[in-house]
Amino acid sequence: MQKHNDSQLQIDSLQLKMATRNTVYKSYSMEYGTFVGLAWGGAFLTYVEGISYNNGLLILLCLVLCGVGVVLPFALAYRLNRKMSLADERMNYLQGLLFSFSMFMYACLMNGLIVFSFFQFIDDGRLMEELNNLLTQPEMTKTYQQMGMASQQTQMINILKEIDVLSAWEKTLVVFNNNFFFSVILSFVAAFVASRKSKR
Repeated sequence: MQKHNDSQLQIDSLQLKMATRNTVYKSYSMEYGTFVGLAWGGAFLTYVEGISYNNGLLILLCLVLCGVGVVLPFALAYRLNRKMSLADERMNYLQGLLFSFSMFMYACLMNGLIVFSFFQFIDDGRLMEELNNLLTQPEMTKTYQQMGMASQQTQMINILKEIDVLSAWEKTLVVFNNNFFFSVILSFVAAFVASRKSKR
């Protein structure tokens, strides 16, 4: 009877720890994903404004935000790992993967909201026009021809024309799909960072 009670206590303790880990990764994935999504959205907006107004400072800021957007998910995963370690807890790899995937999904949704707002309420076709002008500049055309990539330049111009006729929702979906693809790949690395065994 005593042995049965001890076994039940161990099972209850394990279930409690699992529930704690699940609660942690769910709550932190939303918070961290919001930060990552804001970094991605900031990079998108600074790129758009930099291209539109030919502002080198905004382009530089965009590059900085791109770097932040790539490093930030792993830094936050490491931060969660340290918090769990200090609490004498640790997620397994599957839980780390669920955390990472959830974090990136929230990031994609936040970034998608920013992109949709831009195309729906701010952009008036200016972005696609500026990108088309950039690609069709004589200097750019000469560079593509020297590199033997004239057909690729034509293909990119045609893609821009196809995107230009899309609605704000459809343009947002294109961006979301690209972000989602890269997020799935990055999730496997972030999961390792979040679940790795670290010293307290």
